Amino acid sequence: MTTQSQNLSSAEFVQQLKKEIQAFPKIRIKHPFLKAVCNGTATMDQIRAWAIQDYQFRAAVPRIAMMRYIACTDPEIAQKLWGVVEEETRGMDTGSAGHNELAIRFAESIGLRKQQLENAELLPSTAAHLYYVELIIHTLPWFVVMAIQIGAEGTFGPAAAALGHGFIKQYNMKPDDVRFFTVHSEADEEHSSLAEEIAVRYISSPHLQEQTRKHTFRRMELLYDIWSIDY
Repeated sequence: MTTQSQNLSSAEFVQQLKKEIQAFPKIRIKHPFLKAVCNGTATMDQIRAWAIQDYQFRAAVPRIAMMRYIACTDPEIAQKLWGVVEEETRGMDTGSAGHNELAIRFAESIGLRKQQLENAELLPSTAAHLYYVELIIHTLPWFVVMAIQIGAEGTFGPAAAALGHGFIKQYNMKPDDVRFFTVHSEADEEHSSLAEEIAVRYISSPHLQEQTRKHTFRRMELLYDIWSIDY
């Protein structure tokens, strides 16, 4: 991983960070679970266990998106963050349902009940990610929190598309049942573009750039570890 050693413009920093993100070993597109789904070697029990833990963050996203919106002090950006809230809760941009509803639809298609999702015991990795995501909203500048999304939502789109394709091809699932994944391959690309816009506007000093880099990779590690179920 590159360490900040020279003064970069915010635009240069974003481009460098994106390259580092793609080279980072804990990026979800490289995760063994994703590869197992695409190869058809993941068992349904493993997929259910993964879905239960992954859902815990999906259920929290509407609240987290609202907290990010409230923290924002830039009126122009705030309007766009409100659009993120509406997409997460009602699927306004993609013309789908709320993303949490789509996650439940997928879970039910693989034999899980909503009660199982809502009453699940959180694994340590799942709990750590949830706590971390809320913590940084209160402890970091709002624009750093949003810039970190380059490595979070910005890396989920390709992984979501691969999962959706794998579930359809290898497990004969219906496209409507995996709509959660196809929606995120579209919506998260747009949200990542917003994160880049924010970073270019605000992440201009070496301190802010190093802070963003540090927390981007910590967030990626936590996201990756949620998917690390037992095989």
